[in-house]
Amino acid sequence: MSIKRNFAYSFILTASGYVFPLLTYPYVSRILGVSGIGICDFVDSIINYFILFSMMGIATCGIREIAVHKDDRERRSKIFYSILLLNIISTAIVLVILLTAMYTVPALAQYRKLLYIGVLKLIANIFLIEWFYTGMENFAYITKRTIAVKLIYVVAVFVFIRKPEDYSTYYILTVAAIVLNAGWNMIYTRKFVTFSLKDVSIKPLLATFFSMGLYKIITSIYTTMNVTWLGFVTDTDQVGYYTSATKLYTIIISVFTAFTGVMLPRLSALHALGNEEEFWKKIRLSVEALACFSFPVTVFSIIFAPNILHFLLGNGFEGAYLPFRIIAPLVFIIGYEQILVLQILIPRNYDRIVLRNSVIGASLAVLANFLIVKMYGATGSAIVWLSSELAVLTATLLFVCRKTRYTLPLRTIGRYMICYAPLALVLYLMRRTMATNDLIILLTTGSVVLLFTIVIQKYYIKSPVAMGLIEKLRI
Repeated sequence: MSIKRNFAYSFILTASGYVFPLLTYPYVSRILGVSGIGICDFVDSIINYFILFSMMGIATCGIREIAVHKDDRERRSKIFYSILLLNIISTAIVLVILLTAMYTVPALAQYRKLLYIGVLKLIANIFLIEWFYTGMENFAYITKRTIAVKLIYVVAVFVFIRKPEDYSTYYILTVAAIVLNAGWNMIYTRKFVTFSLKDVSIKPLLATFFSMGLYKIITSIYTTMNVTWLGFVTDTDQVGYYTSATKLYTIIISVFTAFTGVMLPRLSALHALGNEEEFWKKIRLSVEALACFSFPVTVFSIIFAPNILHFLLGNGFEGAYLPFRIIAPLVFIIGYEQILVLQILIPRNYDRIVLRNSVIGASLAVLANFLIVKMYGATGSAIVWLSSELAVLTATLLFVCRKTRYTLPLRTIGRYMICYAPLALVLYLMRRTMATNDLIILLTTGSVVLLFTIVIQKYYIKSPVAMGLIEKLRI
């Protein structure tokens, strides 16, 4: 299947995980309020942290190994069940620790009911096996399945969430969607793998499991842990502000994450075959796609953050406006980091370098969390995340430029900065002079950004990615 078609499916798959909740989030935020949202997100952050320890490097290992052996049913079956066995063992260990913490950590006692629901999410995550379908580059089935489950989820939310006390029901529905996805995925794997425990071995997987797992755990110090730490040192309202700001960001970055997810198995295969010319061609395509997408989105998000969040969440979430503006540049920063890590370093087996760079970001995050989060709440957490990702990107970029034939695309980045600086000024003036209706402001200024982007792409920048899209849409 072509990269373009895979990207389309992967984008729908990744974005649906955020877009469908976004359809319900304006409703849920108004019903549950910032406190109810904060409680659910705080508990979910704890469960996600334990899931992180149970998964470790499973996803990276699974995608890379399945991509290399996707045409050999016998070999991929052995790899699949080896990885699944390893995940079952790691999850069992983590589950014992979680249950112990629920009864020994006083701060968790009041959330024990929700944590039991989260336990089901932890177990179901074993069988979610998204890494398998990504490695197989089989995005069509899983995309259709995801949409079906999310549609059920959306209907259930509007039916069952009626009052502020329904926050536990909201979390049950969120976990139920994951359980249904996991069960459906495992049933469908019978088409691609043959069950057999013969020659199954977890030993060859352990190096990547631990090295990439440490990378993810350390990285989580400035992503997942931010929410947990914020909940412990402040209150659930601050958690609600921060998670509301980051939820929209994750929807935006999911567009580029979908592209990266498609490129990883393809680039791993290209590197294994020694096709370096095509490999670097794909990297240049990724950078062009990121710049074309991230600059207009970042400018628009920073200037119209209050309008965007007020339109989506309603009143009471004013504390999310500044955190959202602070993390808006992460669309470019993390997108670029994904290119360097997932498309260059991991296919070339630079796992230890990835781990080393994440330690740099995590060290900064730990220090910053202790220094500013208690004082500045959600805004402090946003600053921690931004500064940590910048540190990781800088360290990664220095290594990649020194050890590979990659060079920093200063000319490309410079052109976009020059082009979008005057647009930012125009948008700022429009926001100060336009009517107060959020929908009118967003539709009008969004159209201006889109028209401006088309014009500068068609007559000045002429990015291959944008020009291909413009030509296809006959603009």
